[in-house]
Amino acid sequence: MNAPLSKFLLISLPLLFCLTSHAQVWTKHEIVAGGHCNTAVALQVNQDEKQDVIASFGGKVSLFIAPEWQEVVIHRFDRPRLACIHSAVLDVDGDGDLDWAGAIANRNPFWLENPGNDAGLGAWAARPIDQDITGIHCLRAADVDLDGKMDLIINNFEPERGLRDSIAWLEVPKNPRQAEHWIRHVFANGDARGGSHYMGAGDVTGDGWPDIAVGAKGGTFADGDWFAFWTNPGLKKKDQPWKKTVLATEQIAATNILPADVNGDGRLDWLATRGHSAGLLWFESPSWTLHEIDPEIKQPHSLTVADHDGDGDMDAASCGYGSEWLRWYENDGKGNFQIHTLDEKQQSYHLSTVDMDGDGDLELLNAGRGTGNIVWYENGLR
Repeated sequence: MNAPLSKFLLISLPLLFCLTSHAQVWTKHEIVAGGHCNTAVALQVNQDEKQDVIASFGGKVSLFIAPEWQEVVIHRFDRPRLACIHSAVLDVDGDGDLDWAGAIANRNPFWLENPGNDAGLGAWAARPIDQDITGIHCLRAADVDLDGKMDLIINNFEPERGLRDSIAWLEVPKNPRQAEHWIRHVFANGDARGGSHYMGAGDVTGDGWPDIAVGAKGGTFADGDWFAFWTNPGLKKKDQPWKKTVLATEQIAATNILPADVNGDGRLDWLATRGHSAGLLWFESPSWTLHEIDPEIKQPHSLTVADHDGDGDMDAASCGYGSEWLRWYENDGKGNFQIHTLDEKQQSYHLSTVDMDGDGDLELLNAGRGTGNIVWYENGLR
């Protein structure tokens, strides 16, 4: 275990900003501190019903095993300050355990093979995903072709390298341990200009096929500041470019977008953030009318959507690294949200919803970016 990290392990601190609505109290637990971390994801590597965590910072990818959060380095990069900007888990090799896929912003995506019973003993084998895609800012696991197997959606947001302003979904090949690349399908062929960021996948058109959306941050990237989605044409046309629908322009520093039935009408809408400026919002299907939820949160670079209070409708959570607020947004089932602040001194780059402690309710796992930590918020729903 690295000495700078060891003294920070096994810290559990009660939040000063506790939520009492629905007798719900959230408690903040720190997994590790000591490094700028942009991505952390949960998975189980043993049979204790508690989620373990894989994160990337400080030139490595590390597995932290619950509940003591013992660190096991499963991959080292060739430079000490390298780290992945985003990651995802999926069963790549079909052996029943979850593998890990990650990407450094200016390198090719790769995956680490979970060795099963030996997962907590050391390095996981690193294998390639695609040798052409670069400038990556997001990996999203989803079953794009509805074959029962998870695929990866990956963007190439750089205008002068790799696939250049494109987004692709990639199928796992038959022999992923030996394959030099996965099966690539470019659906946004050069029409994702503007610094595309975080993708979401869901059947918003109601035809049974998952569509894919993204936000483009603009700034130093030309033709950005928009949200859009691409309509999945189905299996017979999966290698053709998909139809792009622009949801909104002049959305300064757009980033995250995820599907959810926000107002309970049976249609999927889109929840989104302007992660490099300010604001959380949603687009109402089928007109795609924009509704502001929280215009004040600054740099909400993370977003997760789930039923956080167990009342049957979809809520949201985000953390603004500018405001340092971590908030969850309680939906009344009709698209009206009550804002609850869980923390006022926490940054974020990647936030996800997961049952961390195996008690049946949903917690929040957060990669803390500039606050240099990985934390989770225990949901005290009762």
